[in-house]
Amino acid sequence: MTTIRLLLAFLCPAFLCLALSAGLPAQAQGTAEPATALRGMDVVSYFKTGGPVPGVPEHSHDFDGARYLFASAQNKAAFVVAPDRYLPQFSGLCATGISLGKDIKGDPGTWKIVDGKLYLYHSGPVRAKGDADPATIARAQQNWAGRK
Repeated sequence: MTTIRLLLAFLCPAFLCLALSAGLPAQAQGTAEPATALRGMDVVSYFKTGGPVPGVPEHSHDFDGARYLFASAQNKAAFVVAPDRYLPQFSGLCATGISLGKDIKGDPGTWKIVDGKLYLYHSGPVRAKGDADPATIARAQQNWAGRK
């Protein structure tokens, strides 16, 4: 009987630790995958004729805490070589919002390229508001630079 008590005293804490760790969120265990950037749109495709297309998991690349999906191996390779050329400005926040000093999430479906840079907008009407003011992007760049 004493042997059983000793065995239980030794094994119970080990099983308790195992049971508790099994209930922890995946991130706490270090197995969480990064969030998919741009709702899975291929960031390189924004710069090509026809505009953005969805990426596929077979051509993914993790960068700066996010997972980017690409429509082709060529697009993935282009991104890996020069990610800053393709990444949306203002970390994907709405350009009009940043110009107004507000952090508003950008919609990957509402975008434009200006001077070779990708800008996202919260919505069509918000983009139209920004487009109506030629200083929007310059003001957004100034506001963004002031954060650093």
